[in-house]
Amino acid sequence: MSRPTGLRSLSHGLRVVAAAAALTLLTAGSAQAATVSQAEASAIQIAALSTPLIPSSDATNDGSVPTVTDSLDGAIPLFPGVTLTNTGVYSQTAVAGDDGTSAACAGIVGNGGALSVGDDGTCSATTSGPALVNLPSFAVAGTGFRFRLEASSLYSYCTAGPADGTSGFSAGSTLANVTLIAQTVILGIPGPQVRIPVNANGSFSIPAPFSSVISLDVNKVDTTGPQTSATALHIGLGPNSSIASIDIGRSVCGDNALTADVPGLPLTPGGIATAAATVAVLGGSVYAGRRLRKDHAAAA
Repeated sequence: MSRPTGLRSLSHGLRVVAAAAALTLLTAGSAQAATVSQAEASAIQIAALSTPLIPSSDATNDGSVPTVTDSLDGAIPLFPGVTLTNTGVYSQTAVAGDDGTSAACAGIVGNGGALSVGDDGTCSATTSGPALVNLPSFAVAGTGFRFRLEASSLYSYCTAGPADGTSGFSAGSTLANVTLIAQTVILGIPGPQVRIPVNANGSFSIPAPFSSVISLDVNKVDTTGPQTSATALHIGLGPNSSIASIDIGRSVCGDNALTADVPGLPLTPGGIATAAATVAVLGGSVYAGRRLRKDHAAAA
C-alpha cells in the first residue's frame, strides 16, 4: 500500500535536507583542500629578454605535502654581448609550506658558495671569494662605458605567513663588499677604473660621467603583506635605462592562504555553526517523520 502524501513529501524533504547537510560539510572541508602557499626566487633577471638568463625558482604548495622546495644554483652566466668570463655562482631557493608560510632567497656569491633557507625561513650565505660580474659595454656620444660588479655576497630574502596573519612577514637584502667598477673608453683607450662601494642603505654616489649612463637602486623592499618582496640590486644601463634593466637577487613570498584554510586547523566558527544548524534541522525532521508514521499507524 502506498504511503500517504504527507509521508511522501516529508521523505523527499528529508532527502533534500540530508543532501544540504552533506554539501555544507563537504564545502567546509574543500576550503581546507584549496590551501596554497607560494614563493618565487630569481638570482638574475634582465628585462626584455625573450628567454630568461636564469629560470626562476617557483614553489607552490596546495596543502597535500608538508613542504615544496625549488632550488637552482650554477656558475654566473655571461650577459648578452659580454665576452669576459664571470666568476662566482648564482643561487636561488623558494620554499612553500602546508602551514600557510613561505620563504625565498636569491642572489650571487663567490665561487664555492651557496644560499640556503633554514627551517625558520632564514636565508644564510656561504662564500669563499668574490663574485665578479661583467655588465654589457656600450657607447654614448662617442664615449664607451664598461662596468663590473664585485661582491662577496649580494642577495635578497623574504618570508610570508597566512594572508590574514599579523606576523611572519619580512623581507630584506644583504650587500657584502659590493663594489661597482666603472671605466670609460675614448678613441679605443681605456681610462682609469673608478671603484664605487655600494651598500644596502643607499649612502653612495656615482660620479660623472658615469652617473648619466648607469643607475643603481638597492634593497627595494615591501613587507606590508599579504605578499612580501625584495630586490637586492636594480641596475639601469644607458640613459634612462635604455640599454638594459637588470635585477640581481629578487625574492617574492605569498600571497598565502587564510589562516582558516590551512590544513589541520578546525573549521571556521561560521562553518561549524552552519553545519550544526543543518544537522539540527535534519534531526528535527527525522523526529517529526517518526511521529507522523506512528500517528498514521494508530489511526489505521
